[in-house]
Amino acid sequence: MTAESGKDTLEPAYLILGDDEPKVELALRRLRARIARDSGTELNIDEFTASAGNAAEVVGAANTLAFLGGVRLVLVTGVEGWRKDDKAVIVSYLASPAPDACLALVAEKLPVTDSLRRSVLEVGRVLEYVAPKRNQYSQWTRDAAKKMGLALEAAEARLLVERVGEHQQLLLRELEKLAAFKGRARVTADDIELLVSRTLEGSVFDLVDALAAGRSAATFSALQELMAAGEQPTLLFYRVLWHFQRLARVVALREEGLSQGAVQTELKLKPFPAKKLYSQAGAFAVGGITRIMSFLAETDARMKGKSSLAPELELELCVGRILEAVAGAGDQAVARPTAKP
Repeated sequence: MTAESGKDTLEPAYLILGDDEPKVELALRRLRARIARDSGTELNIDEFTASAGNAAEVVGAANTLAFLGGVRLVLVTGVEGWRKDDKAVIVSYLASPAPDACLALVAEKLPVTDSLRRSVLEVGRVLEYVAPKRNQYSQWTRDAAKKMGLALEAAEARLLVERVGEHQQLLLRELEKLAAFKGRARVTADDIELLVSRTLEGSVFDLVDALAAGRSAATFSALQELMAAGEQPTLLFYRVLWHFQRLARVVALREEGLSQGAVQTELKLKPFPAKKLYSQAGAFAVGGITRIMSFLAETDARMKGKSSLAPELELELCVGRILEAVAGAGDQAVARPTAKP
């Protein structure tokens, strides 16, 4: 079966790849729900963020007997951050996976020659979800609106993308807002002007740059300025998440010894953002950025209903934890391969 169908026997392993965040999130949500439904409990779900040396812990969880005779789901995000030794541990496990476990590995991208991809293919499935290209975002937005029962024409979809940017989670949140306001009525340009937040790009860049550099005063100053201007905490959170997702990928590539030019080509970045991300990545080791990504994943879940706190407070708490982690990044730094200019 696929991780999404939820009808037949689960595969021993899945590799879920791609930068289409809503589809990846949906696949994981269905997989968790399947395990909880079949076993009647969430105790059979173990979740990890890949970090140096924790592959053995992941395998230990997979080899732990499932509760009440169900299937144990071991979910690991960010597996592109694992080094060769960690991947070898997982490859060895996949040669004879536990009969009552499902190992789900999640990454934005892995080469076709990667050992994890090859090993998962031998016993399970690789699922890939690729985000729309730049010229496809308007149609993607219209398709998402249609699924919500929202009438959105091509011109209005283009206006929405221009206003919000090419960020799927942000677009979905704004579509939800429009759907709550309009119901099934046709969305007009006036509706978008009235309801959709115009992201203040300069201040947002100031926020994420200050946050990545660990400048506390500048970070909270930019955050307060944006919220005072009417920016929604949930949308600001997704901008922060998007920046650190890209930064985490650059950290991993830099650890592998790739130059700034090679990173720019690999991630299809423009020269200026490539230079900025590459410079910021120099302050982090994979373990440090993995810790930050775990904070962001936890806040994402809390903002989607796992917390009763106001979104702005959740955002501020998350920002504070990130700043604390950035401040300690120097203590976690490791020697990196020398990248060719």
